Amino acid sequence: MQGEMPKAMKRIQYILAGVLLVLLSGNAFGQKDMQSFPELRKFSQQGWKIQHAHYSFDSLTIYLSAIAPGKESYDLYTTKSRSGVWENPESLGDAVNTEADELWPSIASDERRLYFIRHTQDEKLVKSSHGSQGIYDRLYVSENRHGSWQVAEQSIVASDHDLSPLVLPDNQTIIFARQDVEKRRPYYALYYTRYIGYGDWTLPVRLDSTERRSLYGPYLKQIKDTVLQVAEAQEVERDRRELDTLYMIRQVALPRGMRSAPYAVLTGVVTDEFTNKPVEADIRVYDAITAIQLDEAKSNAINGRFRVALQPGHKYTIDITAQSSSSHQYLAIDCFKQDSLYDRHVQVKLARNLSIRINPYDAELFTPEPPEREVIRNVNTDKTIRVRTRREEQGRVYELPIGETYALTLYSRGYVDTTLIINTRRDVLFSSAELDVPIQAVKVPFILQLGDTRDSAITEGTIRLRNRNKHEVIEMPYTPPTTTIMIRQEDEYDLVIQSPGHFFFDSIVSIPIGYDEQLCNLSLKPIQKDMVVQLKNIQFESDSYILMRSSHAELDKVFKLLEANPELQIEILAHTDDIGTDDYNNQLSAKRGEAALEYLVKKGISRDRLTSHGYGKHRPLVPNTSDANRAINRRVEFKVTQF
Repeated sequence: MQGEMPKAMKRIQYILAGVLLVLLSGNAFGQKDMQSFPELRKFSQQGWKIQHAHYSFDSLTIYLSAIAPGKESYDLYTTKSRSGVWENPESLGDAVNTEADELWPSIASDERRLYFIRHTQDEKLVKSSHGSQGIYDRLYVSENRHGSWQVAEQSIVASDHDLSPLVLPDNQTIIFARQDVEKRRPYYALYYTRYIGYGDWTLPVRLDSTERRSLYGPYLKQIKDTVLQVAEAQEVERDRRELDTLYMIRQVALPRGMRSAPYAVLTGVVTDEFTNKPVEADIRVYDAITAIQLDEAKSNAINGRFRVALQPGHKYTIDITAQSSSSHQYLAIDCFKQDSLYDRHVQVKLARNLSIRINPYDAELFTPEPPEREVIRNVNTDKTIRVRTRREEQGRVYELPIGETYALTLYSRGYVDTTLIINTRRDVLFSSAELDVPIQAVKVPFILQLGDTRDSAITEGTIRLRNRNKHEVIEMPYTPPTTTIMIRQEDEYDLVIQSPGHFFFDSIVSIPIGYDEQLCNLSLKPIQKDMVVQLKNIQFESDSYILMRSSHAELDKVFKLLEANPELQIEILAHTDDIGTDDYNNQLSAKRGEAALEYLVKKGISRDRLTSHGYGKHRPLVPNTSDANRAINRRVEFKVTQF
């Protein structure tokens, strides 16, 4: 025998036993917490004798076993929370309740199945025996079909002494207590079983193999997916001849194979979009494929919260509706595959208007294109209406009253008119939504026919168009006799044409409204020795030879010209105006010419094909009599030295 327990430890144990005895002997001890249900106290004061109680998964319904005032046996009842007030208990009806005692209710997470214990007695056997013979505690189940409880049937591979059923959130696994006997002394141990379909269950398996044994049916509560909390009465050996009864709470780790099957929890808060106050709403859960309703819950009127369990193998559509508002919200949740089975939390805001943001974008360039104006019509009445709108960075938000079908037409200059149909009766998934709308640019044919100044036909070349208004670049080969390019009406394009043996051609192209197409005949200059070509937009930092980025586009044209004509050699000529001394301008122009040359070398042109020279102010194109003329004289050219 082990050494005796210290007296101080015994005293603490006895105090704990007394406290737990008070808890266990209260009006109602349930599985939500380790004390009596405060919601049921008022019914106890009204004469109800409450034995056991169990919360629904969303905590807005309590299933209880009680003797109603004027009754003699325990029956099963429900009380529901309506706007924060718990209603008077309602009987589950004759399909569930009988003349026997119905005890220990446990409701499935979807509230489709109710498990309970039916306590019956055979008076003749009870009187003829001095034990438990003739007393039966059997596990029953009743199904809720279309709002009506069906006749309860005995469930599982049952014995005559089963108590304390607890159905886990997967609605397939049940932990319960079954009476065993050891050395003629009865006690309760925990068992596990799982539903396998068609009314069949697995053979119950002993869960708790420890030496602790419950004298009475223990109260069970799942505090984690892997942990079960047990409140029970046990015998504790005081000495060799005496045993003490200790009321205690312990935790039991559920083995992997005996835990709830995988499930997910959807929680959320429903509030009014404008007042931000909690809303009492109906939460209806449907199978998205079969449209069969699988579950129903409510959001709490006090805090707007709701909670439902989602099982694997389903794609869900969840309808959230409030009677006080004309709006719905539909949540689409996929739990079909194992990796999509995880807990989710949503914030639901219900309102009378659908707040929808329309983001028009260019269908080719994928850039935002806000409409210049819009027209909204009610499709049913064909009348134009005005709604509240607000402009955002990339689009516009429209407040559409829910319950109608609208035609929204967007108008933008240079784009085809676009009409959207918005059905707020059927297609509203959220009280706020966002829609990206592609719009098509109006394009017209730009037809090019190329020749050269010697009346020779151009047989090959490249065409490059860069849109000055948008991030659009078109580059394509020239295919004689003509090449057609679809360009945006009214937009301006920088046009660059290059052909072997010819200088590049550059210009600006735009097709105004009123023209269905534009034919353009262009003549390219053949490359000839000693010809000088002036480059546009070659710019340097002030009093410096550092090239500005704006110069790269023009020098790239020279690079492509050299690349297309390998025999071509050029000299880069740099000029200044007359401000400053001759030496300063000569050195500055020389360095600027060299900077342009180095740019071409870095692009891949051999240095052997390039030379540069600075002429300072000695070769003006126009007299240096004004700032405008001086800007013309500050220039960069190139001269063909060999071809």
